[in-house]
Amino acid sequence: MAVATLLALDIGLPGGLIEGSHDVAGARTMAFTTLVLAQLFNCLNARSERASAFRRLFTNPLLWFAIAVSVTLQLIVVHVPFFNTTFGTTPLSFTDWMICAGLASVVLWFVELSKLIRKRT
Repeated sequence: MAVATLLALDIGLPGGLIEGSHDVAGARTMAFTTLVLAQLFNCLNARSERASAFRRLFTNPLLWFAIAVSVTLQLIVVHVPFFNTTFGTTPLSFTDWMICAGLASVVLWFVELSKLIRKRT
């Protein structure tokens, strides 16, 4: 999660490893959003230490409700001006959201791969 979050920060900032186009607030918002989404992907991983996160994925409607509420709150913090001021965030473009989601999903894929390796050995 830390690597994905720091990479999102770097992608947002001008200069660094990957040239970004945001100011500090935009880069910080991308990092914050990546961290929140990574935690949500991780809650899918945490359902089982051995079974795939994709096994019986929709058996817990309360988990999906909590994920939906969390994503909605993140959208509010990022896109409502009052919360931009309060949290020091700035609105993100659709492309920025996709970058954040892609980076955050690495948590899911990494744990899925480790579960597969443990299962095979």
